[in-house]
Formats: sequence, C-alpha cells, structure tokens
Amino acid sequence: MKAVLRIASVLVCLGSGVLFAQVGQSDQPTTSTGPQKPPELTVVSGRFVRDDYTTIGGGVVYFIFQDRLKELPHENTMEKVRAMAETAAEVDAEGNFYLEMKPGNFAFVYDPQAKFSEEVAKPGPESMEKLRKRTKEQLDAVVKAIVENAKKGLPIRDGKIGDCYIIENRFVRPPISDFGIMPLGVDQSVTVQAVKENGEVVDFPVMLKLRGKNGDICEPHLPTTSSPGRFVFADLIPQRYDVFAIGVKLEPRADAPETTPTLENTAFEFDGTPLEHKVTVKLEAAEGQSDKPTASRKSVSSKRN
Repeated sequence: MKAVLRIASVLVCLGSGVLFAQVGQSDQPTTSTGPQKPPELTVVSGRFVRDDYTTIGGGVVYFIFQDRLKELPHENTMEKVRAMAETAAEVDAEGNFYLEMKPGNFAFVYDPQAKFSEEVAKPGPESMEKLRKRTKEQLDAVVKAIVENAKKGLPIRDGKIGDCYIIENRFVRPPISDFGIMPLGVDQSVTVQAVKENGEVVDFPVMLKLRGKNGDICEPHLPTTSSPGRFVFADLIPQRYDVFAIGVKLEPRADAPETTPTLENTAFEFDGTPLEHKVTVKLEAAEGQSDKPTASRKSVSSKRN
C-alpha cells in the first residue's frame, strides 16, 4: 500500500512539477537579444474517415499539445480541450481539413457536431500560445486533474473523449505535414510494461517514452496506481521504436535527486497492430544522465494482442 501511495505521489509530481517551475520562471525578468523569429508555420492537411473507411464529415478539429493530455479533467473534458487548443480547423463534408499552424507533437480532437468560426480557430485562453503564467486556481485545477488521472487513467476511451474522437502523437513539422486518411477509433497502440530484473512489475517510479526512427519523441498515457509501470502509446505509425527513460525523483521531495535508470530490451518493430512490450528497468544506473536512450538495443519478442 505504501508503494502504491508513493507511486501516486510521484506521478503527480511528474505531471505538475514542470508547471510550478513555469510559474517560478514567469516571475523572472526576461532578456532579449533582438527580434525573435517565430516558429515556421506548417501547412497541415488530412482526412478523417470512420473505422470502416466510410465518410464522416463536418465539425471542427482541435489541436492540443500531446504532453498536455494529462491535464484533462474527467468532467467537462471537451470544454477544457477547447480552452487548451492552440488552434482549430473546419472539417468539410468529406472529412478533410486544411490549415497553417506552428510545429509540435499534437493530439487531434475531432468534434463532428461542433460549428466552426474564425473565433474558434484562435488559440484558447489556456493554450500555450496564451498561457504565460498560471493563476493559483489554474494550478489547483491541473493538479486535481493529474491526481484524478493517476487513479482513473485519462478520460479517453477507445479513441474517444465522450462523443468526440482523438488521434494522438501526430508530429507537425514544416514546411508541409499531410496526414492523409486517418481512420477514427482504430487501435494502433503499444503498451510498454516496465519490469524489474526479476520479472515483476516495477514498484518504484519510472518515466518512459518512445523514440521513432527519425527522432520523434512519442508521449504516453501515464501509469495509474492500479497499473504501475504501464505506459500506453496511442495511434503510433508503423516503424521501429526505442524505449528510453528520463530522470525522475524516486521520492516526492523538492530536494530528492533525479535518477535515470538503465533499460534492457528497448527496441521493437511496430506493424500497426496492438502490441505489448516489456522492458527491464535497472535502478543501479548512474544518476543525472540526459534524456537519451540508456540501454543496449537487444531484439526481444513482443506480445501482440
């Protein structure tokens, strides 16, 4: 029980620590070396279809940063999505959308019933474009959502948020990102289970991510208190991936040192069908390592659903 509570505490710290750091930094004076060039805009397009590839159309697609999904509450979730959206685009009757936007790793949230307007396309009040400093109330709301998600998991079920669809881990990069046909509600997930050297599920905090063949970093649904060490990466494209660990605090204390474990069995090939893959986590590795893969890339068998 103590281990579960400790993991829950650290899951909250993993999600919210960067938020408090952001608040502290926002109080500091900023310096400038002159005009800063904004990120290059990318022409983005794609087409949504149903899981049987029949047409679905109309509505609005919202774009939020993938690593902010952990901030979504279980109540009024779409209201929060709209507030956090960096931008939005109209979806035509054939399911097509087209826009220009800044690069990044985004989740696409598609609401077939929403009405588009120029106002809808503007960054939401809680988008990273607008959010320069969080209020205490906003911080409290984020921590509350992270605590809830550490217990229940994200408010995403079978590729949907309520009646809306979500496609995750889509990398927008200049000059053009054409995502082609995107079937909705199709399970293209990889579940990475972190285990100890004895094969048992980890009972200590660990943070895992995936690196694609071109260097893209995929963000997971974080473990919950009932599924420790279980990282789910949704909507991956078929290719080779490598699991890597980033430094975490093993205790929820401000002065606790960060530890980056060594991993074994990091590499796997994903062909588009749901996959389960185990990695072995060794805590005796050096601390203070950078966010890079720390393990040998041995080929291992993985379990497909």
